[in-house]
Amino acid sequence: MRVLFLFQTFSFERSTIYLDLIEEMRDRGHAVTVIAGTTDRELPDGLHKEDGVDVVYLKLADQFGAGKIKKGLIQLYMAPLMIALIRKYLWKKKFDVIAYPTPPVTLAPVVKKCREHFNCITYLMLKDIFPQNAVDIGLMSKDGLAYKYFKKLERVLYENSKKIGCMSEGNIAYLKEHEPWIPDGVIEYFPNTVKVKEDRGDRGTVLLSPSGQNRSDVSDDQKETKGPSPCLPCLRFMFGGNMGKPQGIGFLLEGIKKAADVPELKDICFDFIGDGTESRKIEEFIEKNGLKNLTYRRGVDRDTYEEILKGSDIGIISLSEEFTIPNYPSRILSYMQLAKPVLAITDRVTDMKDLILEKASCGWWTPSGDAESFIETLKAILNEKASLQQKGLNGRKYLEENFNVKLSANILEKSYWG
Repeated sequence: MRVLFLFQTFSFERSTIYLDLIEEMRDRGHAVTVIAGTTDRELPDGLHKEDGVDVVYLKLADQFGAGKIKKGLIQLYMAPLMIALIRKYLWKKKFDVIAYPTPPVTLAPVVKKCREHFNCITYLMLKDIFPQNAVDIGLMSKDGLAYKYFKKLERVLYENSKKIGCMSEGNIAYLKEHEPWIPDGVIEYFPNTVKVKEDRGDRGTVLLSPSGQNRSDVSDDQKETKGPSPCLPCLRFMFGGNMGKPQGIGFLLEGIKKAADVPELKDICFDFIGDGTESRKIEEFIEKNGLKNLTYRRGVDRDTYEEILKGSDIGIISLSEEFTIPNYPSRILSYMQLAKPVLAITDRVTDMKDLILEKASCGWWTPSGDAESFIETLKAILNEKASLQQKGLNGRKYLEENFNVKLSANILEKSYWG
């Protein structure tokens, strides 16, 4: 089978659910091609081989720290530039399946052009339902021109996708309710998956330091750890990944501040690791409030991140309380991979609550925006410390059986072979 993956950004140096899927498809003997945006000017131009995969990179301006206007322009120009590269390097090739995730919907014209030219299966791996998620967190108004423009692109994307794979049953139900015009049989289950590793993350001595940074655009002061020494003996909660508005950072910070004043919770501490639009807000909050139970660092490399995670007791999932879409963050897979129990602090719409409390029985859930419930949940976790290992193992077992990358590869193969 010949598969073309379209990505806004992609790197063989960064472990993601998409890299795992590409490698699985390659290892099954499929001919895999990737065309993706990158800000790395050192990568080769043109069509070339990388790790046994045909690759074409679209060189983009760096969006890290860029304003909304610059990011918007980069997004808008991606489609015509990517189409030009496809015409130049891939136009005479044949593909059986073209797969692509959201975000962004701005690649809709690319999908439409590819479907018309290659006459093959087009498979949307739906991760974000945009622009509604932007409306939910106040980044866009339904009355604005931007919403109407992106909604039109979303329609084009759905119309030109022969299959739309959703992350959860909640996602499927939402899409069918709000986009009833989509034909029966188009929408199906396509979970976030990873390559299951043998290492379950047995806890050992962990050196938490900002060494080994691999981002040249993160300054020395940004790399410093914000907060007290991270080597305090306590029950450690880790929140890693993107630090943006969708993650409901404001409520999480206020909850942690409140926890610092509760005597029963003096043996609980939190580690934040990652970059995003809320990074400066986190640093300022720690400094302003003199928090002793929270440390934050930006820009650690993947190996350091995983070592810190191994040394943690519980992984945090956090989402804004404003969401009306049942989001399903893929970061939970990192926690399950290393057999770490999960504390989810989310909106009441997401069906991740059902996963954590019932299907996998791998942790705790509390509604975002409810400070009292957050504190009571932390107390419950302390009282149930004896169950941490079992909940972590439950999550690992569920991952092995339900979130293995082999399942996603099977679905892509079935989309073509039937």
